Amino acid sequence: MNRFLLLALLAIGSISCGTDQSADTSTGTKGQAEPYQEFAAFYDRFHQDSAFQMERILFPLPGLPREADSALIASGLYRWTPETWRLQRPLNPESSNFKRELIPVSKDLIIEKLVQPEYNLQIERRFSRLEDGWHLIYYAGLNNIPKSR
Repeated sequence: MNRFLLLALLAIGSISCGTDQSADTSTGTKGQAEPYQEFAAFYDRFHQDSAFQMERILFPLPGLPREADSALIASGLYRWTPETWRLQRPLNPESSNFKRELIPVSKDLIIEKLVQPEYNLQIERRFSRLEDGWHLIYYAGLNNIPKSR
């Protein structure tokens, strides 16, 4: 069911964001869904296989630690290393107070936001499809969401 939910969210997100005009349209609907099916398989394995997870992170990984201070956020210099990384486990939005938002920026880039609206907190992960498959390319731990102006 988790895979179905992920695919449904990706499909809704891609429909609401419109289609990528630069994408190859000769493959039709099946070709457009394929990157997201590959991502769903990657996403499941990423959370179940710790060795695979470590292989699919581009260290040193840009991002932010949990509860980062404003100076660190402004510097943009924080990098996760294999020594500082904590393995990621799947989050079930149905049994937690987090809401998941998957944003397919392109067929090769997906942003995942896990938001806790009651306390204005968020975790952000960015995944990119490279030559050898999907990889985690950015991770910001649990931090306050900046207030929009």
